[in-house]
Amino acid sequence: VMEDLMDPSEAARALGIELATVYTWVARRKIPFVKVGSALRFRPSALQDWLREREYSPKQSGELQG
Repeated sequence: VMEDLMDPSEAARALGIELATVYTWVARRKIPFVKVGSALRFRPSALQDWLREREYSPKQSGELQG
């Protein structure tokens, strides 16, 4: 089953960024995208994976503060 693709406006909303930033990141190849003819599209699962790769976990401390 193919997932529905998002257009640039939907991708910007999903990522919480400006539409112009989406286009900048595409031009710089910083974000995964698909070209369908001349249309720019985004796979939600690819964006989720991309975000997951950039996620930082809090540092674990061996001692509890208090």
